Order: sequence, then structure tokens, then C-alpha cells
Amino acid sequence: MTDWATIAGHIGSATGKTFTPQRPQQVGGGCINTTAILRDGARGFFVKTNGSERLEMFAAEAAGLAELAATGTLRVPEPICWGQTDTHSYLVLELLELGGPRKDAAAGRQLAALHRISSETFGWPRDNFIGSTPQPNNQSRDWMGFWRDQ
Repeated sequence: MTDWATIAGHIGSATGKTFTPQRPQQVGGGCINTTAILRDGARGFFVKTNGSERLEMFAAEAAGLAELAATGTLRVPEPICWGQTDTHSYLVLELLELGGPRKDAAAGRQLAALHRISSETFGWPRDNFIGSTPQPNNQSRDWMGFWRDQ
């Protein structure tokens, strides 16, 4: 059973405002994590949980989201905090109220702008994950070599 009190305490510490959640609302959001929305009546957060051994996966995801946000091209959820309880690891994200399908191409334009950013190297300064599978990111100046080997 997830220790929601520990997670709520970490949210409060990270945001500087006490967070006393209502009952978690279980939602879909992937095939490897359990996901829920935590609300306190005024604020809401999207929370991913997994086994305690998955903390590094969540730390890498938070770093990746921060890196994407820093480009100013793509709207991604802000990582609020991540950590471990006695039995679980977790990642708390800003809750984005996305609604239904959009009729404009804003997301496509944002993704295109992200892919127009160039660099002299391919890869990333840290390893991360594709789902629960480790993804090494040894940086390389060779595009083909990077995609072939990483």
C-alpha cells in the first residue's frame, strides 16, 4: 500500500505549503507505473509510483522533463518532487488539465521547434530509461554511431 502521507509531506516541503490530500484518484498513465491524482481541494498533482528500486528512473524522468522545459519549446509537466517511502518510489508532477483532443496543431509545432534545436553532440549528460529499460546516453559527435549504439 502506498504511503500517501509521506508523499503529501514531501509535496508540502517542495511547494512550501502544507498539502493534505483527499483520497487518491487512481488514473491510467502508463504500463509500468501506478498513477494517481492527489488533490487537496485547491491544488492537484499527478503522482507516479513504482517499487522502491525505481527511484533512479523517476530522478532521470524529472531531470529530462526539466531539460525539455528549459528549451522553451514544449509544454511539459513540472517535476515537483520525487523520493521513496518504505515500500515505493514516486514522482510527483504538476497536474496538467489537458481536456479532450485539440483542433489546432500547437503540440506538433512545439515538437517541431524542439527538434530544430541543434547541438554538436548527440546524447545526454546522464543515462535514463525507456519505460523500465535502462537507456545509456554516452555522448557522441557521430549521429549514426549514437543511434546505433545507444
